[in-house]
Amino acid sequence: MKGLQNELSLNQFTRDTLVFNGLLGVLLVGTLRWNAEIWVNDYPPDIKEKFGPISPKAKKQATLVAIPFFFIMIGGIIWSNLKLKQKNEGQLSISAAFINAFALIFTGWFLDLTLLDLLMFVRHTPDWVILPGTEDMAGYDDYMFHLKAHTKALPMLTIAALVLALFTASRPHFLKRSSAKIAID
Repeated sequence: MKGLQNELSLNQFTRDTLVFNGLLGVLLVGTLRWNAEIWVNDYPPDIKEKFGPISPKAKKQATLVAIPFFFIMIGGIIWSNLKLKQKNEGQLSISAAFINAFALIFTGWFLDLTLLDLLMFVRHTPDWVILPGTEDMAGYDDYMFHLKAHTKALPMLTIAALVLALFTASRPHFLKRSSAKIAID
């Protein structure tokens, strides 16, 4: 098998990262503009408390948004790892699959934290992210809430990257089924 450095492709990773994060960004910003209440559970506690429970309509919309969100998250990483596997003639080590999966997840995590949460939500706070009745809440300026929430999510994202890597990597030789036929006399 090729060395780990040869298995990975910076060009492919760059393209996949742009597609992966572009789709996620459009989905997140688009749904925030459509109905910010969909994401109320991701808002700081003071805003959630003042706003109150999510409406049944927004709950249904959140369920619908979850489908493309997880399709992009999981499908995007599987797609990228399978392309990497194809580039490597059907072989992809668990290490390379994990590095690629984790790097995609980490770039999404980092862009969500910096661009969406800290820059857009906290620094600029456009009108369409403000939930009705919560206009002057301190949570809209709470950098630490977003940093802590993202830090707590990182271990689960690492586990997700490992699971996806195990799913997409080539099986070790001792786990492959033998293609040899046993002759029975």
